[in-house]
Amino acid sequence: MSGALQAVGRRMDVVGICSLGVVTAVGGGILRDLLIGAVPPAALTDWTLVPVALVGSLIVFWSHGRWTVPRRPMLVLDAVGLGLFCVEGTVKALGFGLNPYASAVVGMLTGVGGGVIRDVLAGQIPSVFRHGSRLYVIPALAGGGITAALWSAGHFSLLALLAVAATVSAIRIASLRFRWRAASPRDLDLDVG
Repeated sequence: MSGALQAVGRRMDVVGICSLGVVTAVGGGILRDLLIGAVPPAALTDWTLVPVALVGSLIVFWSHGRWTVPRRPMLVLDAVGLGLFCVEGTVKALGFGLNPYASAVVGMLTGVGGGVIRDVLAGQIPSVFRHGSRLYVIPALAGGGITAALWSAGHFSLLALLAVAATVSAIRIASLRFRWRAASPRDLDLDVG
């Protein structure tokens, strides 16, 4: 829904709202599948993925102005999705024979890719790269790395994977709560003169 909500904020029509909504929902998975050679991508073979994203986008379109989406629950759901998607992306990459390092990066891209594509299509610097944005890429990459490390160590269980996803989600939520962000050059006090 975040893609559709951003499209509404950018004053897009129903086509723009649905396009950003769908690309945000399935973009990271499509990127993952193309990178690991899982073609055609799952979003194009699993008939449920795009229609579910489309329905969510249409709900945003029809409800705009009638009710507002509570911000906090949306951010929590987004954090949960980040945790689950980065773990799932890493697992799928490992299953396709990628090494643990590459799998961790693919997992991170699965979690953040849809949002990056959404922001580019909306004509913005991707929010995950903007100065002052809360942690997003770092917890996703850490989650991918921990998942790959568990796989390498032979401790690959559903419970362990859910714990990693929960940890990623908790770090993302904590970064929102405590205003954690990645450093940028503005944070450095360098005298280059």
